Amino acid sequence: MQKEATALLRDIESFCRRAGIAESTFGREAVNDGKLCSRLRNGRNVTLETAARIRLYIKTFSRAMPRVASEVAGEESAERRGNVMTASAASSKKKTSRKTASKQKKAPATQAGSVDDRPFRFYDNRQKYLAFVNTTNEKRKVSERAARELSLLRPTPPSLKVFDAGMGDGTVISHVMRAMHQRYPTMPFLVVGKEISLEDVRLSLEKLPDRFMEHPASCIVITNLY
Repeated sequence: MQKEATALLRDIESFCRRAGIAESTFGREAVNDGKLCSRLRNGRNVTLETAARIRLYIKTFSRAMPRVASEVAGEESAERRGNVMTASAASSKKKTSRKTASKQKKAPATQAGSVDDRPFRFYDNRQKYLAFVNTTNEKRKVSERAARELSLLRPTPPSLKVFDAGMGDGTVISHVMRAMHQRYPTMPFLVVGKEISLEDVRLSLEKLPDRFMEHPASCIVITNLY
């Protein structure tokens, strides 16, 4: 079984080099496991069914690679003639929620004990917020919704610019960057993220190496300035 896992990992690495995608992207799209390759390197095995799914994915997309590459190149050349837009659908949702929470907090109490009777807002408590986002697929849904906006962009050189205010732990922007690479594989990216929590900045930095490996023409700036 270990020999099979080693051979499978070798095939995955070869496919990722030819396709120009990150290993985490491959694992997520093939078997919904972004850490597939790291698990194989650490000596973990996969079931025969999972191995068959992986090889089927490689076989299917290896045949389609030349066609996909030509389509992406043609689409990119056509869309380079448009206007640059700033995509930040994910951050807009968070900013709206924070504004709503701020207004509700400033509203005068009309009844005794109304402060304790307020509806629960997880943005008011970091631990409760983290418990929510780490046990639901909220961030994935936000990033999927933001990625759909890419079809409306008409970016022009020198880069596709993205601003994410309140980037959190970087989960949303990393998913959006993966979708950006799939749509614009050769266009440089300029990404600016704003976050006040140093812990969130640290968590975001842990997600960036994979994005740079997949799309080297990326410039990412993280700031806590107003």
